[in-house]
Amino acid sequence: MRAALLTLSTLLALSTLQAGCSKKQTNQNGASASPADNAAQESSGGDARSFFERGMDAHKNDRDEEAVEDFKQAVQFDPDFAEGYYRLGVVQHITGQTDEAQKSFEAAIKAYEKLTKQDPKNSDAYYFMALSYERLDKYEEAVRALKDAVRTSPKDDDDKYYELALAHFKLAQYDESVAALNKALEINPDNYPAQDLLEKAKAGAERVAEIRRHQEQLLKQKNANQNANSNANAGANANTNAAANGNKNDAPSPLK
Repeated sequence: MRAALLTLSTLLALSTLQAGCSKKQTNQNGASASPADNAAQESSGGDARSFFERGMDAHKNDRDEEAVEDFKQAVQFDPDFAEGYYRLGVVQHITGQTDEAQKSFEAAIKAYEKLTKQDPKNSDAYYFMALSYERLDKYEEAVRALKDAVRTSPKDDDDKYYELALAHFKLAQYDESVAALNKALEINPDNYPAQDLLEKAKAGAERVAEIRRHQEQLLKQKNANQNANSNANAGANANTNAAANGNKNDAPSPLK
């Protein structure tokens, strides 16, 4: 009987111990589940910046379809995320979503305008606003934004001067383009795109100068011809008047 009681007591003790261990293990699992869930949520991109960084990584690794979705999520989390709209437009253009890309660049411009109103010295905001304008082939607006970008830049930036030169070039403003490219190359002599565009801009400026010289010659010739015609007409009129006066003098006097 005593042995049976001893066995029963032992079994009850073991059962209690196992229950305690199971409860402790359950509590441990519950405590560790929350950080794991948080980590999973963070890795899945729980905010605009997380999605933006994922989109940039996908774009750099030529996963542009994936980047489109990530950038869409970024701007959904933050409707004023200017660069998010710009990068979304870039990858939408790459993936052939032309209409959607245009809307994204327009949204980027509005967001950058808001930024520059809040901070009129935000040079990068002006710069990316200009890039968005260029994507929409609005080069006059791009020139204005890029002039603000170089004006407010805390240091000389050859990329900003290059983009300014490119916008001028697109508008056939070759002299202005040459000036901006010279400034870009003064800052960075190894800016090879600027070197290449400089040759084209100089050639364009020479063509425009040649056209102007030709037009000036034509205008001078036209004026000379007009003056010659005027002189000839004046001479003809003088001869006509002289002849008329001569005929009048030669006419017989009336009989009295």
